[in-house]
Amino acid sequence: MSHANVEIVRRAMQLYADHDIDAHLADMDPEVEYDWSNSDAPDRGVYSGRADVRAFLQARDEALEERRLDLVKIITAAPDTVVYTARMRERGRASGVEVTTPIALVWRLREGKVIHLTVYQTSAEALKAVGLEE
Repeated sequence: MSHANVEIVRRAMQLYADHDIDAHLADMDPEVEYDWSNSDAPDRGVYSGRADVRAFLQARDEALEERRLDLVKIITAAPDTVVYTARMRERGRASGVEVTTPIALVWRLREGKVIHLTVYQTSAEALKAVGLEE
C-alpha cells in the first residue's frame, strides 16, 4: 500500500500546485484534517472536513497569483504515512512579492484516502514527528 500512498500524495501535491482544488480533494476522506498550525503563513490553523479545507485552499488561491513546488524528497515513514518535502515558491496576487520557503508535509492515509495532513517548516521537524531522524 505504501507505493500507492506515495502516488496519491504526489498527485495531490501536483494538483495543489496547479490550483485544481476539486481534483485535489478527490483523494481526501470527507473528514480530512489539514493541520497548518506549524506554518509561518498568516492563514495557519487547523482545517477540518472537505468544506473547511476547500475554503482554506480557495482563500490561498485568491491571494496567490502563482505557486510552484520543487520536490526535494518523498519518504514512506510507515505503511499509512508519507513525508513530502519541497521548496515552495508563491507570488502574491496583489503585492507581486515572491516568497520561497521549504515545506515538509506529513500525510496519513487510510484505504487510499488522505485522513490527515500536517505541515512543518523543515524536513527535520517532519521526520522527527514520524519517529525518523534525518
